[in-house]
Amino acid sequence: MPIFAKAKMLLEERCLTYRPRIEFSYTGPNPDKAYPKLIDILTRSLNVPRENIQEKNFVWDRSTPEEKFTAAFEIIKDMDKFSYIYLEITMRGTVRPSKEFGKEGSVSFSIEGILRTEYPQDTLWERSFFYEMFRTFYHRVFYDEKRQKWLMECRDNILQIQNELKEFFNLVTKARY
Repeated sequence: MPIFAKAKMLLEERCLTYRPRIEFSYTGPNPDKAYPKLIDILTRSLNVPRENIQEKNFVWDRSTPEEKFTAAFEIIKDMDKFSYIYLEITMRGTVRPSKEFGKEGSVSFSIEGILRTEYPQDTLWERSFFYEMFRTFYHRVFYDEKRQKWLMECRDNILQIQNELKEFFNLVTKARY
Protein backbone atom coordinates (compact mmCIF):
# COMPACT_ATOMS: atom_id res chain seq x y z
CA MET A 1 0.00 0.00 0.00
CA PRO A 2 1.40 3.42 -0.82
CA ILE A 3 2.76 5.26 2.19
CA PHE A 4 0.88 8.42 3.07
CA ALA A 5 3.62 10.72 4.31
CA LYS A 6 4.34 14.38 3.76
CA ALA A 7 7.84 13.55 2.63
CA LYS A 8 9.06 10.23 1.29
CA MET A 9 11.83 8.74 -0.78
CA LEU A 10 10.44 6.93 -3.80
CA LEU A 11 12.36 4.23 -5.69
CA GLU A 12 10.83 2.99 -8.94
CA GLU A 13 11.79 0.32 -11.44
CA ARG A 14 9.91 -0.75 -14.52
CA CYS A 15 9.03 -4.43 -14.49
CA LEU A 16 9.69 -4.82 -18.20
CA THR A 17 13.20 -3.68 -19.00
CA TYR A 18 13.42 -3.86 -22.78
CA ARG A 19 10.01 -2.31 -23.47
CA PRO A 20 7.85 -0.28 -21.11
CA ARG A 21 4.56 -2.04 -21.84
CA ILE A 22 3.02 -5.09 -23.44
CA GLU A 23 0.38 -4.49 -26.10
CA PHE A 24 -1.74 -7.02 -27.94
CA SER A 25 -5.16 -7.18 -29.56
CA TYR A 26 -7.95 -9.60 -30.41
CA THR A 27 -10.54 -9.55 -33.18
CA GLY A 28 -13.42 -12.01 -33.13
CA PRO A 29 -16.54 -12.97 -31.20
CA ASN A 30 -17.43 -11.55 -27.78
CA PRO A 31 -14.68 -8.98 -27.11
CA ASP A 32 -16.98 -7.45 -24.46
CA LYS A 33 -16.27 -10.46 -22.23
CA ALA A 34 -12.69 -9.19 -21.69
CA TYR A 35 -13.70 -6.87 -18.86
CA PRO A 36 -15.09 -9.52 -16.45
CA LYS A 37 -12.32 -11.94 -17.44
CA LEU A 38 -9.64 -9.37 -16.61
CA ILE A 39 -11.17 -8.73 -13.16
CA ASP A 40 -11.29 -12.51 -12.61
CA ILE A 41 -7.62 -12.93 -13.58
CA LEU A 42 -6.54 -10.14 -11.25
CA THR A 43 -8.50 -11.33 -8.22
CA ARG A 44 -8.17 -15.10 -8.68
CA SER A 45 -4.80 -15.68 -10.34
CA LEU A 46 -2.80 -12.74 -8.98
CA ASN A 47 -4.50 -12.67 -5.56
CA VAL A 48 -5.13 -8.94 -5.66
CA PRO A 49 -8.00 -7.84 -3.39
CA ARG A 50 -10.87 -6.23 -5.32
CA GLU A 51 -10.41 -2.99 -3.34
CA ASN A 52 -6.85 -2.68 -4.75
CA ILE A 53 -8.20 -2.61 -8.32
CA GLN A 54 -9.15 0.95 -9.16
CA GLU A 55 -11.09 1.67 -12.31
CA LYS A 56 -9.73 5.01 -13.54
CA ASN A 57 -11.85 5.26 -16.63
CA PHE A 58 -14.80 3.39 -18.09
CA VAL A 59 -16.67 4.58 -21.16
CA TRP A 60 -19.17 2.58 -23.22
CA ASP A 61 -20.55 4.52 -26.19
CA ARG A 62 -23.77 2.88 -27.40
CA SER A 63 -24.88 5.74 -29.64
CA THR A 64 -23.95 3.89 -32.86
CA PRO A 65 -24.50 0.30 -34.02
CA GLU A 66 -20.77 -0.29 -33.50
CA GLU A 67 -20.39 0.27 -29.77
CA LYS A 68 -17.04 1.52 -28.51
CA PHE A 69 -15.67 0.90 -25.04
CA THR A 70 -12.62 1.95 -23.06
CA ALA A 71 -11.51 0.89 -19.59
CA ALA A 72 -8.39 1.77 -17.63
CA PHE A 73 -7.29 0.21 -14.35
CA GLU A 74 -4.70 0.87 -11.66
CA ILE A 75 -3.78 -2.20 -9.63
CA ILE A 76 -1.73 -2.20 -6.45
CA LYS A 77 -0.31 -5.48 -5.17
CA ASP A 78 1.32 -5.07 -1.77
CA MET A 79 4.63 -6.82 -1.25
CA ASP A 80 5.57 -5.55 2.24
CA LYS A 81 5.44 -2.39 4.35
CA PHE A 82 7.55 -0.36 1.93
CA SER A 83 7.06 -1.93 -1.51
CA TYR A 84 4.23 -2.66 -3.89
CA ILE A 85 3.68 -3.56 -7.53
CA TYR A 86 1.77 -0.95 -9.50
CA LEU A 87 0.10 -2.14 -12.71
CA GLU A 88 -1.70 -0.03 -15.30
CA ILE A 89 -3.98 -1.85 -17.71
CA THR A 90 -5.91 -0.20 -20.53
CA MET A 91 -8.39 -1.85 -22.87
CA ARG A 92 -10.10 -0.35 -25.89
CA GLY A 93 -12.53 -2.06 -28.17
CA THR A 94 -15.53 -2.12 -30.43
CA VAL A 95 -18.54 -4.42 -30.43
CA ARG A 96 -21.17 -4.86 -33.11
CA PRO A 97 -24.09 -7.28 -33.48
CA SER A 98 -23.39 -10.49 -35.36
CA LYS A 99 -25.81 -13.11 -36.66
CA GLU A 100 -23.25 -15.88 -36.26
CA PHE A 101 -21.82 -15.10 -32.79
CA GLY A 102 -24.26 -12.68 -31.15
CA LYS A 103 -21.56 -10.05 -30.79
CA GLU A 104 -18.23 -9.57 -32.50
CA GLY A 105 -15.56 -6.91 -32.69
CA SER A 106 -12.09 -6.17 -31.43
CA VAL A 107 -10.31 -5.30 -28.22
CA SER A 108 -6.75 -4.15 -27.57
CA PHE A 109 -4.83 -4.28 -24.30
CA SER A 110 -1.90 -2.34 -22.90
CA ILE A 111 -0.20 -3.55 -19.70
CA GLU A 112 2.55 -1.73 -17.83
CA GLY A 113 4.10 -2.47 -14.43
CA ILE A 114 6.31 -0.69 -11.91
CA LEU A 115 7.84 -1.87 -8.64
CA ARG A 116 7.74 0.99 -6.14
CA THR A 117 9.46 1.29 -2.77
CA GLU A 118 8.58 4.23 -0.55
CA TYR A 119 10.55 5.20 2.54
CA PRO A 120 8.84 7.82 4.75
CA GLN A 121 10.88 10.90 5.61
CA ASP A 122 8.49 12.71 8.00
CA THR A 123 10.17 12.55 11.39
CA LEU A 124 13.40 14.12 12.48
CA TRP A 125 14.93 10.63 12.88
CA GLU A 126 13.92 9.59 9.34
CA ARG A 127 15.64 12.69 7.95
CA SER A 128 18.81 12.24 9.98
CA PHE A 129 22.18 11.32 8.54
CA PHE A 130 22.43 8.18 10.72
CA TYR A 131 19.05 6.87 9.64
CA GLU A 132 19.99 7.45 6.00
CA MET A 133 23.24 5.51 6.48
CA PHE A 134 21.35 2.65 8.14
CA ARG A 135 18.60 2.67 5.47
CA THR A 136 21.16 2.66 2.65
CA PHE A 137 23.10 -0.22 4.21
CA TYR A 138 19.91 -2.22 4.84
CA HIS A 139 18.63 -1.54 1.33
CA ARG A 140 21.84 -2.56 -0.43
CA VAL A 141 22.69 -5.60 1.70
CA PHE A 142 19.28 -7.13 2.45
CA TYR A 143 16.41 -5.41 0.68
CA ASP A 144 17.74 -5.22 -2.88
CA GLU A 145 17.61 -9.01 -3.23
CA LYS A 146 13.92 -8.98 -2.26
CA ARG A 147 13.24 -6.21 -4.75
CA GLN A 148 14.88 -8.25 -7.55
CA LYS A 149 12.59 -11.20 -6.72
CA TRP A 150 9.59 -8.88 -6.74
CA LEU A 151 10.64 -7.48 -10.13
CA MET A 152 10.63 -11.02 -11.50
CA GLU A 153 7.23 -11.60 -9.89
CA CYS A 154 5.95 -8.40 -11.49
CA ARG A 155 7.18 -9.56 -14.92
CA ASP A 156 5.56 -12.94 -14.33
CA ASN A 157 2.28 -11.27 -13.31
CA ILE A 158 2.18 -9.16 -16.47
CA LEU A 159 2.89 -12.20 -18.65
CA GLN A 160 0.32 -14.26 -16.75
CA ILE A 161 -2.35 -11.62 -17.42
CA GLN A 162 -1.39 -11.58 -21.10
CA ASN A 163 -1.30 -15.38 -21.41
CA GLU A 164 -4.63 -15.92 -19.63
CA LEU A 165 -6.35 -13.29 -21.78
CA LYS A 166 -4.87 -14.83 -24.93
CA GLU A 167 -5.95 -18.28 -23.78
CA PHE A 168 -9.46 -16.96 -23.07
CA PHE A 169 -9.69 -15.58 -26.62
CA ASN A 170 -8.02 -18.67 -28.14
CA LEU A 171 -4.93 -16.80 -29.33
CA VAL A 172 -2.42 -19.64 -29.41
CA THR A 173 0.94 -17.98 -28.77
CA LYS A 174 2.10 -17.73 -25.17
CA ALA A 175 4.44 -14.92 -24.22
CA ARG A 176 7.70 -15.48 -22.42
CA TYR A 177 10.10 -12.97 -21.04
